[in-house]
Amino acid sequence: MLPIDIEEVTAAHIASLLTDKVGERRVLEYKERLPEGSESAKKELLGDVCSFANASGGDIVYGIRDERDNTGKATGLPEAIVGLCATNLSSEITRLESMIRDGIRPRIPDIQARDFEIPGQGSVVLLRIGRSWIRPHMVTYGGTSRFYSRHSTGKYQLDVQQIGQAFAEQRSLGEQLRNWRADRIAALLSDEGPVALGGPAKLLLHFIPAAALAGQQAAAFWPAPSQVRTLLRPSSFSGTSWRYNADGFLVYSVEGAGGSASYVQLFRNGSLEYGDGYILNAGKNYGAGHESDIPSKSFEGMLRATFGNALLVIGRLRIEDPVYFSCTLAGVQGLRLSLEGLFPYFTNAKHTFDRQIIQTPEVQIDRAEAAPYHTSLLPVVDSIWQANGYEHTPWKSDWGL
Repeated sequence: MLPIDIEEVTAAHIASLLTDKVGERRVLEYKERLPEGSESAKKELLGDVCSFANASGGDIVYGIRDERDNTGKATGLPEAIVGLCATNLSSEITRLESMIRDGIRPRIPDIQARDFEIPGQGSVVLLRIGRSWIRPHMVTYGGTSRFYSRHSTGKYQLDVQQIGQAFAEQRSLGEQLRNWRADRIAALLSDEGPVALGGPAKLLLHFIPAAALAGQQAAAFWPAPSQVRTLLRPSSFSGTSWRYNADGFLVYSVEGAGGSASYVQLFRNGSLEYGDGYILNAGKNYGAGHESDIPSKSFEGMLRATFGNALLVIGRLRIEDPVYFSCTLAGVQGLRLSLEGLFPYFTNAKHTFDRQIIQTPEVQIDRAEAAPYHTSLLPVVDSIWQANGYEHTPWKSDWGL
């Protein structure tokens, strides 16, 4: 793999692969031609891509011919840029992406491709496959069910024991996700979070990259980029402050008598935590007769705004997919989701939460394929309404449904 972001790769970087005689390796492979439409060509492409995703990721460069030894065997060293015959490389890239999307399960989160014109030598296509944190991936095209990985000499098919080990590692990732979330909830309940939150009922939102669960540290984020600081808005309240802390970078609303209204903690591993001590207590803040009411319409609006802003932060930090999202409500036993606005004069909500802590299921954010609010956030919101006794949110129109 070229040690540079794909958006920064130039034709000169591609040409240097030949001048520097950079040979094929675990993270780099050369192909003279783009894969054809035959079944064997599709299976070779999918096997190559699957092997990179299940290993350390890597680059496939189309349009470069290998050197051959005396027996005609490829040496893995680049001989020449032969160029690609396709007249519309954008269409060819779309074709490759479509084959990869339809022929591998689960979908590989990080696939990027670019074409380059090498002066005097022709065009090449760089296909970059990121290391996947939801592996193992399986080639499913043509009714096959095969798993591949890579070593220094190319791809190989996983045996039964290796497949079992890969699935065991994936289960371990889920356990780490649940343990990390439990630790953060415990910190909130014991008042050991980044700042003290006001109000008896509190809300936690978590955005956790799979790479962080695998122990990858995002040291390159520090100090926190200025364009990210402006996106870390804990709430609509005025009077916010920020500081670095042991976990990373913290933005919080200025504390009042009862504590801060909200905060956003950016962890060094790329995880985000949003804590709020206001929205679930809005009925208490309004006055007598509404102490049990959570303003559901405003609550959902806050979730949408925070979710969308968090996705912007994740994108700016170039955090790899997948990212897991979860929501926790603490101290809510006896509270109810109001069917009115922020300051309701009446409510016809009859049910209340029957326990102090409500944990929604973790959902995987798929930033590449769909509208995130509908595919990731709405099921979480519906699960909160179910915990309050209802089938789904009554505010479907606010979701464009």
